[in-house]
Amino acid sequence: MNETKQVRRINVLSVFFDNVTLADMKQNIINFFEKQTQHNLFIVTANPEIVDYAQQDTEYRALVNSADYVVADGTGVVMASKLLQTPLKERVPGIELMEVCLNIANEQHQKVFLLGAENEVVKAAYARLKAQFPNVKFDFHHGFFELSDNKVVKQIKAFNPDYIFVGMGYPRQESWIEQHANQFEQTLLMGVGGSIEVFSGTKKRAPKLFRKLNLEWVYRVIIDWKRIGRTKAIPKFIVNVLKMKFKRKNV
Repeated sequence: MNETKQVRRINVLSVFFDNVTLADMKQNIINFFEKQTQHNLFIVTANPEIVDYAQQDTEYRALVNSADYVVADGTGVVMASKLLQTPLKERVPGIELMEVCLNIANEQHQKVFLLGAENEVVKAAYARLKAQFPNVKFDFHHGFFELSDNKVVKQIKAFNPDYIFVGMGYPRQESWIEQHANQFEQTLLMGVGGSIEVFSGTKKRAPKLFRKLNLEWVYRVIIDWKRIGRTKAIPKFIVNVLKMKFKRKNV
């Protein structure tokens, strides 16, 4: 990460977030595709779990911070930024940012590749999205393969997508992007976690009331108790933010 990028970002536990809104990101993406460039656009949507993991894994932290945009996909991140007196404007949910991309792709008759989830799940997402966004050309592949598998890369390259949405969970999805981004030109690459499952209809997003109360994570635990272990990262995240706050105060 260069010095200029570090200065313009908001530091939350050494993960540097871009202080952008969902509307800002929409315009940034439109601007990216209006340019003639061979460069890609790498976006990370980071929640407290990702920040906690990045704090422990220096290589992953460097990878996240190398992204063109790191957005706050989690109320906890926004609240932490306020506590640290460097407030982020708003939460930018990954699934909503993906939907913004799909709407742009539909308007501009672009191509989208879905990479992740089980084969039947991503196939269902492909069918539903194809019906919802008729001007978009879609292709897909499941997420169960070795990261070094060149057959998958060849399939994606042959399709020549404008967007690659990688739904394999962190840190795997970002690692795949890092390893293979140089195979593509002017492509938006973004890790989308479980969004492919939501678009497939196999998982539901939290009701609006939960989202409004910033309790989407609670809903996810209620419907999937396997996630309970992952919530351990949240109190740990809060403690580390408080430590960072007091450390800054005493400098």
